[in-house]
Order: sequence, then C-alpha cells, then structure tokens
Amino acid sequence: MAVTPLVAIVGRPNVGKSSLFNRLTSSRQAITHDIAGTTRDANYAAAHWGGYYFTLVDTAGLTKAGDEIEVAAQDQVRQVAHIADVIVVVVDAGMDLTTEDREAAKLALKSGKPVILALGKADTLGDRYPDEFRALGIKEIVPVSAIHGRGTGDLLDAITELLSHRGAPAKDAPLKLALIGRPNVGKSSILNTLLGKQQAVVSPQAGTTRDVNANVLRYHNRPIELVDTAGLRRRGKIEQGVEKYSALRTLSAIHEADICFLVLDATDGVVASDLNLAGQIIEAGKGLVLIMNKWDAVEKDDKTQAHMAARVAQQFQFAWWAPLIFTSAVTGLHVAKILELATAIDERRQTQLATGPLNRLIEKLILKQPPAGLKNRQPKINYVTQTGTNPTQLTFFATYPDLIHWSYKRYIENNLRQEHDFAGTPIQLEFRHKHGDASYTEGKR
Repeated sequence: MAVTPLVAIVGRPNVGKSSLFNRLTSSRQAITHDIAGTTRDANYAAAHWGGYYFTLVDTAGLTKAGDEIEVAAQDQVRQVAHIADVIVVVVDAGMDLTTEDREAAKLALKSGKPVILALGKADTLGDRYPDEFRALGIKEIVPVSAIHGRGTGDLLDAITELLSHRGAPAKDAPLKLALIGRPNVGKSSILNTLLGKQQAVVSPQAGTTRDVNANVLRYHNRPIELVDTAGLRRRGKIEQGVEKYSALRTLSAIHEADICFLVLDATDGVVASDLNLAGQIIEAGKGLVLIMNKWDAVEKDDKTQAHMAARVAQQFQFAWWAPLIFTSAVTGLHVAKILELATAIDERRQTQLATGPLNRLIEKLILKQPPAGLKNRQPKINYVTQTGTNPTQLTFFATYPDLIHWSYKRYIENNLRQEHDFAGTPIQLEFRHKHGDASYTEGKR
C-alpha cells in the first residue's frame, strides 16, 4: 500500500525553520518570531511538488539541555527524525556553525535517513561559499531564502528526488488500519472485539495506551494490520515526556496507515480535537471513516441516531464523504462492519480513471459553469489526467490556475464524487500552468 512520506525540518532555534515550512507549504500554519524557541510542538502540513505528495513537519529547535520544555523539544526532534523519510537540516547561512548546528547534523546523519542541508537566510550568505558548510558531513547542500523564495524550488526538487528512490511497498503487504481518537473513546476495546481476544490493555482511565499496538488478522483471505494508538488531546493539553512521544507515534501511525478510523465518543459528542484529528488524516491523504462508539451508553429512541448523524454531518462538512457508523465495543454492534468498510475503501483508493471519459466530464462541467476570472484574465482548464492512486490524484493543466477559486475546485470534486464512488477517501486535485513554465498546486481534501 502506498504510504505518504514524511519530510522533517530540524535545526537549532531561530535559523528560519518555521518560515521555510510556511513557504514550502504555502501556509501560515507555523508561528514565526525572532525570539528563539517559538516552536514547541511539531507542525504538520501536506505538501506536493512535481507530482509527489508528502507531509512536511516543522520541529522545535534543537538546543543544549536546559529547562524541561527544551529537553522535551530535543526528544521530539529525535523522535521525528526516527520516523521521517527525508530530513532537512537548516542552518543560518549568515552565521558561523554552532555546537547546536553540528548536533542537528549529527542527529540527522545518525538516523540513516537521506539528509539535505538547507542554508537558511541565504540572502545573508554574502561572499561565503556553501562549501564551508560541508564540514557538517551532509553532501546535498541547497541555499534557500524563505522570505524571498530563493532556492525553495531547488530544495523541493532535492526532496522529491530522494523520495523517488524510496522502495515500493511489498505486494503482499497488509492493508493498514489505524484506530485514531481522543483518550478513552474505546479504541482498545474496538481492537479487542475485532481480534476476539484481550490484546490491548483496557481501562476507563484516560491515556492507558501509550504506544502503538498492532496486530494482523485475515479478512476474506486479505491480511489486515490493525493499529491501536494512544489518544491525542488538544496540543495545549499534551504533557511533556511520555505523552509527547505517544502523540508523535500516533501522528506517525496516521502517516503509515492506509485508512484511519476516527473513533468518537457518543456520550460526549464531537469536540474540537476530533475535528483536528480528521484534518490531520485528510492532510495525510488517508482513507477516513467516522466511528461513533459507546452507542449502547446513549439513551435513545427511533430518531436519536438520525439526529446524531445529522449533527455529525454538519460538524464534519469538510469530510462529508467519510462514512459514519455507530458501534458498541461492549455489545459488538457494527464492529465487524469496520473490516467490510476498509476493504471497500481500499478498492476505491486504487481506482484508475480513463483519461477520455474524465476529460469529457470536466468539459461538461465547464460548459455548465465556467470558472470565474479577474478583469482580463480568464482561467481555462485545458486538460486533466490522473497522476496517482491511493489516494486518487488528478492533475489539471490550465491558464491562470492560481485564479481558480477553491469553491470551483469543490464544484469539480463534488461532481467527480457523483460520477464515481470515492466514499471514504480524499481526492487530491493539482492545478498547473498548461505550458509547465509556472505552476500552482492545491491538495483537495
């Protein structure tokens, strides 16, 4: 099964990691500030370049052991480096190398993963030569300026070149399913019910599961790996130390899974952290199913389920295509449906759309409702082709692709879903300039 690769940005504080993260993901997700150590938690965001989709993670700065938060931040960097596919070490091009720079490079090289050295703030490089930084032992060196955008394309080229050499997953690899959710929503109980035995430790105390708990079973002769993860709280509620590691392992499980089952608590209803987790899953391009667990504990009549389903649909409008099932790990209600849904979604994620019918559908949609323009600039979609599966990735070639509004992209996606069954999986749409001399990309959720 395809796995969305993880690219980690590491380095000491205040070398421009967060600014680079924002530039590469075309976002303002990371907080940037001149005060060293602004980033404490890891920031994750989807990124894509040249047809490659990956997840970029911006980590806290690596510093000498100091207070408890600094020590935890260093642990976080080490953990992210362990699970990353490619590591980008950022140093300040305008300053001499420091002990922390050398420690960051040593940490990255020690991981055995492909490493790129980004010379951040390259506009301050002056007459210095990048070769001076080869003392760190990293062969691939790319000067970049996040503020001016200089070198970021070269950096993305270097990243995707390394990603292209990643080994293909084994043909007989199991379908990976991850149970994701807040603490104490019943993930371990669902796992035990599916396995038919007491595999995970179950307790009413929140946070019992600290690590990832995996087991393989067969369903219709198909190997399926079930992963139970530690519950993720809101970032501000995540404690340092063991729980920080658990959170990182859970995020790693999302990126290694094919399909994620987001477990909700029927007695609590949907909370903000549930929505955040769904966003993380979609950003990673994974299949998504919503599980409303503990349904046995809810007082209900013949309309309760319909009312709850309507409420959930309203709250998860951004993932309206995700199936919702009501379960009880205690009674076994609908738990077996998890495996049935997983295999069906996996088939949809392998869908190959024929180019001819796909373009005819898009032409029909454009004729019915062309994209809006700006003054004398009118976007025009010329051609579309499928460029990936698991999840489905479509590339549109157009004039003025940057003027195509997100609502128009949603219009295209909604009609694609009406024509083809993509329930349970995101569709990623990429918009490029028709001549290839400029590009604008957008991952669809």
